[in-house]
Amino acid sequence: MVRDSRIKRAILRELREKECVSGEFLAESLGVSRVAVWKNIRELISLGYEIRASRKGYSLVSSPEKPYPWELDVRAYYLLETTSTMDIAWKLAEAEEPAGTFVIAERQTRGRGRRGRRWRSEKGGLYFSVILKPALPLSRADVLLDETLDSILDSLRRYGVDGYIEDNGVYVDGKKIAGVLVEVMGELGEVRLAVVGAGINVSNEVPEGATSLSLELGRAPSLLEVGKTLFPTVKGRLLSVSLE
Repeated sequence: MVRDSRIKRAILRELREKECVSGEFLAESLGVSRVAVWKNIRELISLGYEIRASRKGYSLVSSPEKPYPWELDVRAYYLLETTSTMDIAWKLAEAEEPAGTFVIAERQTRGRGRRGRRWRSEKGGLYFSVILKPALPLSRADVLLDETLDSILDSLRRYGVDGYIEDNGVYVDGKKIAGVLVEVMGELGEVRLAVVGAGINVSNEVPEGATSLSLELGRAPSLLEVGKTLFPTVKGRLLSVSLE
């Protein structure tokens, strides 16, 4: 599981601002050893960043455009593959991970849908779950579904894609582009913990009767681009529900 990293955030910021940055400069500015700098750069390279090393220092050639935690403005964990982001989110929630934390996966082997159905979750889609601790009566838990679906609709509109909500999904011209699932844990009629999971077809292959953002646009936006557009909206709306 890939966690956020202050060092990786800072290294990438420096590399994006300058053509070449020495390991000595990075170590001094971050207050870490040159070995720590080297280790983090090696990890970034293993995750798809192209970073060149020379006698002058390090240069960033390209980024993978994936929603890694240090690329986002929300608290997040990232997995290359998992059964379901819902499974991981529940474990983190029960371990006192704060509300508003995202769990993102590149691929799910057992993505969950409503009524025990499977959500096809191959690479190229945006799959995530959000941990919540809302002060809500169980009878109002559906508001978490509504707010997430509305957030997805808003994000699609920013791309010029008009969708509509039906049941727990978002559709475009009769074809499903996204789905949302809400699971809650409560007592005495009140929600104690909740996990909201969502899957959005971005550039992944889709089954007949479905569509994706890339099919609608004629181009493939990066998962990082879509995540940066969507995640803050989802977090803001869901946490505001908890404060009502």
